[in-house]
Amino acid sequence: MGSTIDRTTTLTPAPGGAAIYLRCYPFDRTAMECHRRALEGLAVATGLPEPLLYLDNGVRAADGLPALDRLLRTVAGGWVGTVLVPGPFVFSMDDTEARGVAGLLERHGCRVVELPSRHRLAHPAGGPNPPPARDGGSREPAGLVTC
Repeated sequence: MGSTIDRTTTLTPAPGGAAIYLRCYPFDRTAMECHRRALEGLAVATGLPEPLLYLDNGVRAADGLPALDRLLRTVAGGWVGTVLVPGPFVFSMDDTEARGVAGLLERHGCRVVELPSRHRLAHPAGGPNPPPARDGGSREPAGLVTC
């Protein structure tokens, strides 16, 4: 197993702060680095403070999710006002359960912000498709990290 940096123990949260929650099972040796970087970029782009990282890597939902439990306590305490996630699937693979966790966060006054999909960003509704890149690459919006 690889190691990850748990910034929740090195940073002091501030009221109205931001957090990232990631979960992967089975264990992801890169600790979902691509999603983390994309969410950190979203935080910067939207003017949020540096987000704390809550990571349940390699943890089965049936065994309990300690980082999610810590995040819920932090949000309930008023320390985090925005939680950034790649999608609701990080809370649960069951849509109803995932919506329930997001709803619990929102009842505590927290915004849950999902990473915009590549399709939505690359081709705004009603707008023209971007011209093809001359270098053969794609025309993804600046700052979008794709996995």
